[in-house]
Amino acid sequence: MGAWEFIKVGEVREGTNLFIGLPDVGLVGAIASTFLVRTLKLDLKSFVDSDMMPPIILFHGSEPLMPLRIYGNDSITVLTSEVAVPVEAIPSLARDVVGWARENKVRMIVVLSGVPTPNRMEMERPGVYGAAVRREEREMLESKGVNLLKEGFVSGVYAAVLKECMKRGFPAIALLAESYANYPDPGAAASLLSRFEDIFGIKVDVKPLLEQEEELRLKLRELMKRTVEQMRRAGKEYEYTIPPIYA
Repeated sequence: MGAWEFIKVGEVREGTNLFIGLPDVGLVGAIASTFLVRTLKLDLKSFVDSDMMPPIILFHGSEPLMPLRIYGNDSITVLTSEVAVPVEAIPSLARDVVGWARENKVRMIVVLSGVPTPNRMEMERPGVYGAAVRREEREMLESKGVNLLKEGFVSGVYAAVLKECMKRGFPAIALLAESYANYPDPGAAASLLSRFEDIFGIKVDVKPLLEQEEELRLKLRELMKRTVEQMRRAGKEYEYTIPPIYA
């Protein structure tokens, strides 16, 4: 038994992609994943819990919820969280999530995040880059017109997931939107979601997300503050640098 408990609420459809959006750079993944859950009206499938998570429980519509949850329907599965994953919990979470994905016959893991960009303020529409652990998925991304991340680092929880997929030969890609590093960035999340129809055939109307951009930035300030503390401990500063092998 792993360090993480997957408390089943409903059945996960075999063959769907698992999209992972957790608090990270610009909260891009967290914003994108919660928007998917809400707009696509996804059903709760599992709670995910561990003794390494903060002792927090949420209430929504009078119903209790654990912070880390899996939602889905017949075409998509989403892992989302309201809290940043503690650094010490990242390796075991990556192992157990990839193990869960294999057991539930997930087709591919897709991590959603931001890539810190110094001139983000000057961008009206942030660019989206792709990375993949296998050649097949890299070729798929290029065929869909997604620019591949050529050089650079991915760190934190998403790096742990990608490394675990790489070790197991499990299909996985990362979609990374240019974003602010330490400020909630709904605009970057909207840019990322706007590519879903081309890549996955899932149409997502991002207009409501853009209309709530300023409101979301204010609401998510505290989560961003706590996430930054975890990012500093998870080596996120590496994402600003070029690997020496390419220098």
